[in-house]
Amino acid sequence: MKQVIDKINEADFVLIGLGEEVDLLPKLQHNSEYQKKLELIKNSWMVPYIEKIEIDRRVEEKKEFYHLIAHCLTGKNYFIVSICQDGGMKKAGLDEERIVEPCGGYGKMQCSERCSTELYDVPLNILQSIERYWKEVNVGEKEVQEELGLLESIREPVCPHCGKPLVFNNVNALKYVEEGYLTQWSIYKKWLQGTMNKKVCLIEMGVGMKYPTVIRWPFEKIAFYNQKAELFRVHSRLYQITEEIQGKGHGICQKPEEFMKELSNAF
Repeated sequence: MKQVIDKINEADFVLIGLGEEVDLLPKLQHNSEYQKKLELIKNSWMVPYIEKIEIDRRVEEKKEFYHLIAHCLTGKNYFIVSICQDGGMKKAGLDEERIVEPCGGYGKMQCSERCSTELYDVPLNILQSIERYWKEVNVGEKEVQEELGLLESIREPVCPHCGKPLVFNNVNALKYVEEGYLTQWSIYKKWLQGTMNKKVCLIEMGVGMKYPTVIRWPFEKIAFYNQKAELFRVHSRLYQITEEIQGKGHGICQKPEEFMKELSNAF
């Protein structure tokens, strides 16, 4: 851990990558109790809203992780690239101007047919109605049919321009409006240009192979070409380092949350 701390302290720039092992969404989707309850919902368009509701309930448990990251980055010139869709990072005090989330999330909506690149606020009246009835849907109770009937009576929100359904602005949309993150991506690319021939500490946490072109491979490329860069790859399983960056890359077999607790305590 001392080596990581030393590299952070010595670095001119610190680049953090957060992957699917950190994201609340996959954990939710693998929750058997949640899945059993979800089977009762006939209107599939509601599922992403329910995902948002459940993620928002759980996001408090992620705040500590992000606070620890913020603590370790105090006073540093940093940027964070995250493929997480839970939005927890923005509620933990980190500078939003130094964060890019290419996979989007549950904060904005778009036209499902992409008739325009316009983004819309999540309709709170619909979200609150779904949340109110969803709370009452308990597997095994006789009264469940009444709540389900009320759920099914809620009308799906539509695009004000073409009348097609609105969906959340994230990578799960069939016609993803990438303009939602491209401004921040441009800021990130400009920040990256300033790291050339500078001391860069790269820390990947929980980055697997779901979207390797976003974090995993670009981070390896930076470590390979920048002689002053060093990469620390933290993952419970996929922590291996490629042969090309042996000596400049370090694989750490650990869960990201455990790693951050140890790192923060040692700082």
